[in-house]
Amino acid sequence: MKRILVLNHFPTVYPPTSGGTLRYFHIYQELSSYYDVTLLSQTFGHKGGLFTYSPTFREYKVEKDSFYHEVVGKLQHNELSYEFGLLIQTELSNYPTLLKKQFDSLYDSADLIVHESPYLLQYDQYFGKDRKLRIYNSHNHEYKLAEQIWKNNLARDYLPVLFNLEKKLVRGADLVFSTSEDESNSLITMYTPNPSKIMVAPNGIHTSERLPRIKSSNEKPTAFFIGADYPPNLESVDYIINHLADSCLEIEFVVAGGCCTPFANSSKPNVKLLGRVRHKHKLRLLAEADLAINPMFTGAGVNLKTLEFLSAGLPLFSTEFGVRGLNLIPMKHYIHAEKNNFADTLKRYTTDKNVLHGVSLNGQKYINNHFSWKSIAKQMNFELKKLMSH
Repeated sequence: MKRILVLNHFPTVYPPTSGGTLRYFHIYQELSSYYDVTLLSQTFGHKGGLFTYSPTFREYKVEKDSFYHEVVGKLQHNELSYEFGLLIQTELSNYPTLLKKQFDSLYDSADLIVHESPYLLQYDQYFGKDRKLRIYNSHNHEYKLAEQIWKNNLARDYLPVLFNLEKKLVRGADLVFSTSEDESNSLITMYTPNPSKIMVAPNGIHTSERLPRIKSSNEKPTAFFIGADYPPNLESVDYIINHLADSCLEIEFVVAGGCCTPFANSSKPNVKLLGRVRHKHKLRLLAEADLAINPMFTGAGVNLKTLEFLSAGLPLFSTEFGVRGLNLIPMKHYIHAEKNNFADTLKRYTTDKNVLHGVSLNGQKYINNHFSWKSIAKQMNFELKKLMSH
């Protein structure tokens, strides 16, 4: 069995609940049917060590070490902000950290090395110098995303560093997986690699986990949103609280996930902020809601929450950004709305049971037929085998 070593700047959680961790865990859980998979992740503020998920699937979570505070001091910024969390990780690759030592100890036995992002590329000192195959399993076009959402000027000074890291990774990898055709085209346009090595490995869902729809006991229809503590999600929650809630008093908005944290003091009567929820609770929320909303205005890659909403059979109201990369058809698979008309669109269709039933049925069928993790991993394995046979 060939051995895969995967390097990532964040750890999985089990069971995974948010976008990045869902992709990170499920792709490699499925690929561990074909390969012996070791994940190597950096964890700050969480328990480290070796976590065994199956005989062919494990993860080393490396805790932060003494160099962490040195780098934070050098950057002279609060490490809790989104941008600086990523920059700290990139800067740490210049030091003899625990993560670097762990990578070096696992390197020799690996047949393939996978990078989940450009941020830790410099840990791989052998990149472009050895004969081992390198894969870039891209979650987003990272530079394009950062250019959109990094607000801090000090952080933005690092954008050229990120550009060069991602360019080196896209050009130097033997195979690149992106989450959609749009993302593939974006990487090709910006970095001009050989287009034939860029393949699509979309985000997916586990259809078997879904609970049957539960008849809501609420007087008002409930609109559900979930997201991690991540700038595009925070922008959405701010919009829900400060615009949609006031315009749609007849709807109860239920928001879950780390995206609730900055809004803990909000007191809108028709907004319920649940904070982080366990996996089973999330499945119940998906089963109980009347509809899903995804008012996303920035971002990159493919929204995993969109897949989950649709797979659960929820009629979805979403912006173009919220459904990017999935080839969904408005009024067939979902109901399209943008910032200037989201509230009016909700009011117009929330009571139209025929429309809601039609889009929820079509959306669920389309997602469940095209985006299961098992079928995605099967296609990735096909491409990996082809690469290894050359």
